[in-house]
Amino acid sequence: MKINKLHVNILIALVVALPFLVGCVSQPAIGQAVLCNAVSKTGEPLMISDNFTPDVKTIYCSVKLNAQSNESAIRADWYLVKSEEAGLADMVIGSQKAAADAPYVVFAFARSEALLPRGDYSVNLFYDDKPVQSVPFVIRGEPAAPSVTLESGTMSTVIDTLNEKPLNSVNVFPEDSPVVYGSVKVSGADFSDQVKARWIYEGGELGGDREQTIAESSLKVEGREYLIFSISPREGTPFPRGSYSLRFYVGDIEQLKLPFSVVEAGLLPALYIGEANVYAFTDEEQKEVNVSSRFSSNTPEILFGARIYNAPPGTRVNVQWIIVSSDEAGVDNYQVAEDENTFVGTVAVAARLATSKGELIKGDYSARLLFNGEERLSIPFKVQ
Repeated sequence: MKINKLHVNILIALVVALPFLVGCVSQPAIGQAVLCNAVSKTGEPLMISDNFTPDVKTIYCSVKLNAQSNESAIRADWYLVKSEEAGLADMVIGSQKAAADAPYVVFAFARSEALLPRGDYSVNLFYDDKPVQSVPFVIRGEPAAPSVTLESGTMSTVIDTLNEKPLNSVNVFPEDSPVVYGSVKVSGADFSDQVKARWIYEGGELGGDREQTIAESSLKVEGREYLIFSISPREGTPFPRGSYSLRFYVGDIEQLKLPFSVVEAGLLPALYIGEANVYAFTDEEQKEVNVSSRFSSNTPEILFGARIYNAPPGTRVNVQWIIVSSDEAGVDNYQVAEDENTFVGTVAVAARLATSKGELIKGDYSARLLFNGEERLSIPFKVQ
């Protein structure tokens, strides 16, 4: 039997060469890419998932590389595929790049303050700018209920700066208000928990049929019982007349909504109390004002000021200065001075507390405002 030597030689050559050909086949750059809620110190995935709630704080993408290279880079594009809830699709919402020089490369998507819209997402991975893998995930379900509870929401014109509480409750403000206060009582909060307040103009003289966010701020609880927020109009201009609301949020979840309105002064109820405070001058020329709730005993005089709207004719207005408690003088609920006037219309009420002995008695005080003998406001302060 004759054997074709050429055929045998070619077959042997192929068999011998095969190991070399197999050794030259390149591995994929990425061995594994997964999404998770946490990663180890070396970047390995922990709590792997492809399903997250709208309030997730951070989503991690842990990428295991088959080989490391100081000259190569890997890129992750975070992609919103489709969200019917938000009416969005085909949108890059974040992009990150890192050197491919470690066994694990980690990318992290940190949510902003807003909740993520429910829908389909993906992380698209590129190696040296060439697409290599797409990792899908979804946002669905409900955000976790916050442990912080908000209650006793109050709109007011006067606050107790000594104890950080509202001193009156209103739902309408004059357009010439210098400031509008909104407060909320907080319970179940840690020291570092935050509450956000959003001021909304809902409609009025500015026209338009859409709500407008006019201001937004956040406060840390820091052990306080009440959180007080405020808003002022632009300098030299009144508040636009119309309907407003103040909305409070914990973890981007709305917990409380306080509606209020801004009107012409003539539409306010009778004997409406606008801004009121106690203060002292800090200079001899009486140009610098210290609006405070704590005063030194050597303060020459402490003053009370308030704006009263729509007082009927013959309204008797009294301001009483009361020592609520004083160990130094050994007195409680002792009236040390009183101012009385008769007003009509919209007026500024002023009163003063001074001493002829050189120093004020140290203790807890209050300035009480009475209309026709009925107490309507009491502002606490200290002399120390």
